[in-house]
Amino acid sequence: MKAKFFTCTNGFYIRSTICCIVLIISIFHSFCSTAQQLNPPIQNYSSIAYDAASQNWDISIDETGMIYVANNRGLLIFNGQTWKLFSLNSGAIIRSVYAYKGKIFTGSYREFGYWERNDMGGYSYHSLNPLFKDIALGDEEFWGIMAYNDSIYFRSFGALYKYDGDKIIKISNGVFTGMKVFQNKLWVAKGRDGIFFLNHADKLQFFEPSSKLTGNTIADLEVHNDQLIAGTREQIFYLDKKNDEFNLMPGNLNDAIEKSELNKILSLDHENLIIGTLKNGFLKWNRNNEGIQVFNRSNGLQNNTVLALDVFKGQLWLGLDNGIDRMDIDSPIKFYTNTTGELGAVYDLIKESNKIYLASNTGVYFLDESGLRLIEGGEGHSWNLAKIGDKVISNSNSSTFEILNNKLKILDNSTGSFHTTLSPKNQILVGTYTGIGVVTDSSFYKIDNIGFPVKKMVFENENVLWAAHPYEGIYRVQFSEKLNKAVRVQDVPSLDSLKHFNSQIYSINNQIAVYSNQNWYRYNVFKDRLEVFEELRDLKGFKLLEEHDSKYWFINTQSDDLFFTNLKDQEFSLPAWRLENRLVKGYEQMTAVSDSIYYICLKDGFARVDLAALMKEQHQLFIAEPFVAGFQDANKTYSLMEKPNIPHKHASLVTLDLGLPFSDSRNIAYRLVGNDTVSGIVENGELIFQNLDYGDYSLEIYPFGTNGKDFKTFEFTVLPPWYLSFWMKGIYMLLFISGVGLIFLYNRRRLKKHQLIIEQKFEKEHKERIVRLERERLMDEIDMKRKELANTTMMAAKKNEVLMEIQGELNKDKAKINEYRLKHIMNKINGAVKSKDEWQVFETNFNEIHEDFFKDVLDAYPNLTSKDLKLCSYLRMNLTSKEIAPLMGISVRGVEVHRYRLRKKMDLDKTENLTNFLIKKF
Repeated sequence: MKAKFFTCTNGFYIRSTICCIVLIISIFHSFCSTAQQLNPPIQNYSSIAYDAASQNWDISIDETGMIYVANNRGLLIFNGQTWKLFSLNSGAIIRSVYAYKGKIFTGSYREFGYWERNDMGGYSYHSLNPLFKDIALGDEEFWGIMAYNDSIYFRSFGALYKYDGDKIIKISNGVFTGMKVFQNKLWVAKGRDGIFFLNHADKLQFFEPSSKLTGNTIADLEVHNDQLIAGTREQIFYLDKKNDEFNLMPGNLNDAIEKSELNKILSLDHENLIIGTLKNGFLKWNRNNEGIQVFNRSNGLQNNTVLALDVFKGQLWLGLDNGIDRMDIDSPIKFYTNTTGELGAVYDLIKESNKIYLASNTGVYFLDESGLRLIEGGEGHSWNLAKIGDKVISNSNSSTFEILNNKLKILDNSTGSFHTTLSPKNQILVGTYTGIGVVTDSSFYKIDNIGFPVKKMVFENENVLWAAHPYEGIYRVQFSEKLNKAVRVQDVPSLDSLKHFNSQIYSINNQIAVYSNQNWYRYNVFKDRLEVFEELRDLKGFKLLEEHDSKYWFINTQSDDLFFTNLKDQEFSLPAWRLENRLVKGYEQMTAVSDSIYYICLKDGFARVDLAALMKEQHQLFIAEPFVAGFQDANKTYSLMEKPNIPHKHASLVTLDLGLPFSDSRNIAYRLVGNDTVSGIVENGELIFQNLDYGDYSLEIYPFGTNGKDFKTFEFTVLPPWYLSFWMKGIYMLLFISGVGLIFLYNRRRLKKHQLIIEQKFEKEHKERIVRLERERLMDEIDMKRKELANTTMMAAKKNEVLMEIQGELNKDKAKINEYRLKHIMNKINGAVKSKDEWQVFETNFNEIHEDFFKDVLDAYPNLTSKDLKLCSYLRMNLTSKEIAPLMGISVRGVEVHRYRLRKKMDLDKTENLTNFLIKKF
């Protein structure tokens, strides 16, 4: 179904004899086309957005979709993500640009050359001025460039030139205003002199049929539908092959451009011609129905002066006197935008045969060929429009009314309302702020026992209705037979712990469906409760917008992307940017007007979506290949011709400039595989990584939405820190080996030292053992000698004791014995008792046992006599007085007296034991 008021057509030819009618019709067409037509999506790039001068003189697009623009400040390049400006050293204005086989040729004031991508991802300029040699350049600017037979032809308003790759030659002088390849020949417009073509000798040859155009300045040439088109400032001519002459374009096209001043012509396809003007934007002319659409500032362009045109994959690019615009000419989505702000946000619409009713936050409007008008009395916030039979009912913030012949009929003004529906008994029900009302032919009444606001109503059967509260939940309402009273109002519990908040209710395949808390449920009439809607389980977070003929449109409540499915074999996504992110958040509304045409409400108008064209588009998508346009770390920019190796200290900030030439995918997705593995979406063409660990990395980039199947890979390495570099690892290895060697030597020396210590210890222990054994032997000998001495002494004592007993016995019987003989025996006995030989033997043996005893005693007590020393020696042997007496040949009493005297000489205390003293001290 086509809306008649979207494309202005006329089926008759305007004759030159009725100029006033021509003027009226052309004005009417211009107004109609700019004010009421549905426009394809228009993207505006302001001079602030691309950060260059406002004027853009020429546009060229290469086979990949890269955009090149001749700007007042230099060459502008758009890689689909970011704009980059490259200026000439002279700072001259670039007037023309042409992309050809990897080179971008540009012309400016007395300067011609080409740009090529350099190793760093930027563009370097190569001037061809040295090739002019003997050609004298005046004050020329090069305004047009074109490739023909592998050579580059460029023109100025003073001459036509040719560059064959080696040299530049001047073909002809003259004011050249246009160039085009037609029928395998290069055709040029030479100002007011007509049209020429280049012959085989590279000479210009006048095209005789163009003599009809002489005297008129030809602004541009184009080839359209295998016809050569020539445009002057006021008219367009086409070459009639039958008559071999130029004729005016038929229909009203010339009338439309008469006061707009033609500047550029572009053949969009075999049906449509684009005419860029200096005063009124551009015209789109359809040769089949001779319909004209005008696009200017009033319907989306930034400026009415079109300086350049080019097209790529259905995308029309315009270089303007102020900015750059892009229009998706073939888009299955068209927009109506109210630029005045009068309409506001649209909440609902109804499409009639020749008009559209719009409910917005400022009132209820109708749109037809006469324009947008507010329905009288329809001011105020309107939520909903409903077409019930032949009635159009509006639910507004203050009342409920019916629209009749673009006028209002109040149905109820006691309160505002949200929604209107038709019951199975053909009764009109209105969900109001305070309950549910019923509209009859003559009255409006409220249903009893319902006192809460009702935002949406869906009938389960004739007597049961589901009502959605705007905030607090969902209710299942059972009515009386006459539908004037609610018999039962049941609060429907949720399946989770969350309460139904701002929930949505629908009827899907004759089932009650509930979208609540981002999940889908359906009512099981047999179990009398909600259960998970299995068919929609995967659509968590997707709210239903429209269901028509088993075709469903959902919206992702997080991203605002639309999703279409027939729940069988068809599905696709419509990203939010396709609707210019203009949906009314939280109040999204879509209306089906046919099997293929849907209308979507927007913040400042509405969009018309052609489902059939969208589905066809899915099979004709053009997806460009992303690429790396620049790579730098925190310190420097790297060449893209080799694998970058980044010093670790500069890896704190790694920036990649990515490009995705303009295509049906607008964003780049990435995966970084390496020590750190991350993925995401690139914003504004700049990808930044921070504090990457050292190691090898592989960056995979691919157009978002393609699931990463065909990705491009860019590899780079973050070098280890200096302390983990190759040379440092070598040093560490040497240090390790040296350390091992030192440890080995140290352990070897320590082992030797330990071995020496053990040997010394062993030797010492051996010597000590020998000494100990020797000491033990000596001690044994001493003990033996002590024992021998003691035995000898005791034997001597016994002997002396016996001798003294004998002497005593003799003294008893001295009367019986000869005195002489007795004296002789006594002398012998005394000699035996006091024998010096025995003392000397004793003294020698005693000294062997108690070395230096006598010396030490004499040193301590030099006044001791030999007799004192003898007593001391006996006491040192711990002999008793009784044992000492025989040895000294005196009585025990004599020994005691001698001991007493010895104590005196030694000056010992009375408490001191003499024997103990001698044993301890000597």
